[in-house]
Amino acid sequence: MTDESASREDSPRELLAVVRDLTRQVRAAQRATWFPLLVFAAITLIAIPVYRYAPYLDVFGTCRSQGNHTVCAAENPVLLGYWTVALTAAYAVIAGFYVRQSRRRGVGTPVRPYIVVGIILAVLMTAASIWLIYHPLPPLPADPFSTEPTYPTPGPGGWLVLGLASPGSVIGLALLVLAWVERHWALLAFSLGYLAIGLVQGAQVIHTSSPWFFLPYLLVPAAVLLLGAAAFALFRPAAQVPA
Repeated sequence: MTDESASREDSPRELLAVVRDLTRQVRAAQRATWFPLLVFAAITLIAIPVYRYAPYLDVFGTCRSQGNHTVCAAENPVLLGYWTVALTAAYAVIAGFYVRQSRRRGVGTPVRPYIVVGIILAVLMTAASIWLIYHPLPPLPADPFSTEPTYPTPGPGGWLVLGLASPGSVIGLALLVLAWVERHWALLAFSLGYLAIGLVQGAQVIHTSSPWFFLPYLLVPAAVLLLGAAAFALFRPAAQVPA
């Protein structure tokens, strides 16, 4: 009688342990972290010729000319359009990849929240950039003892708004959602680091006449994404889901 009671008590525990083990295996089988990182690196590198050769369309009337110089207070609408289209297309490609992988492996992937949030963030980025054009952030007071020319510089809150409205931050926030979907702690750490890079780069106000000023702001994130994709692809643990 005692042995039968103990067996009945142990059985649910054993079943729960088996279910947890299968859940871990399924999550490992679902992960394809390298692919989103590779796609984001690709659209970041493709942005280089867009930044360099895209004409500036002053549809918002923010450009002012003085002598041989023209200064524009807003981002090129062509670039805003590129990032909106590129990010949306990237999420569509990622969604198709995960669906195909799920059908091949017979394991469903809850990737829909990641795709939906990513597209919403891309649209919000564009909306925030357009809003900032018509509602510029208040600058910090200029130093009256400085002999150098002064430029409008946003305060601490302005830095955060500018950073969150950048493509790098949008990608980083979406990767945080993917880390939650995949329950992937390594991707969480990577996403936080990448988000920090996006916030810092997006909040910087650039004053230069070089036509290649944007290179560090594209090559650094692209290199980080490529290295991350390679690392997740090489060190991805093998997983077998029992039939």
